[in-house]
Amino acid sequence: MMLKEKCAMTDKEWEERQKTRQLEMEAVSQALAVLSSDDAHDLFTRTFNPSLLQLASSTAYSDRRAAASQVLADAAKKAHNPHLATLAYQVKLDAFTRVKKAIDDMIAQLLKEKDDEIKHKDFCTDEFHQNQLQTEKKDREEQD
Repeated sequence: MMLKEKCAMTDKEWEERQKTRQLEMEAVSQALAVLSSDDAHDLFTRTFNPSLLQLASSTAYSDRRAAASQVLADAAKKAHNPHLATLAYQVKLDAFTRVKKAIDDMIAQLLKEKDDEIKHKDFCTDEFHQNQLQTEKKDREEQD
């Protein structure tokens, strides 16, 4: 009977963790959607302070990024396109790259935990079944 109680408790905990994982994944997806939305980009464009930009950098990668940003900014000025201007600042700052990577890592970790929990639940179910079979076998042997 102890095994049945333990498995029942494990099943209950597993269900709770699955619900929690689902809620966490929904929250992470919503956060990613908010960070990637046009409203977030518009807010960034409206509140951006160019005086806070670092104007000089020593790495070639940053120089190429700055050059690409300048080309986009010039095109945005010519076309009077705020979305292109936002893209220019994103290229220069790339502000949410780390946040997006952290979110992607968190999703991967949640999926790994989910797989581990499924394996554990399957193990528990298999052990319970084996125990039940052994118990039935012993009962039959006793009756004979």
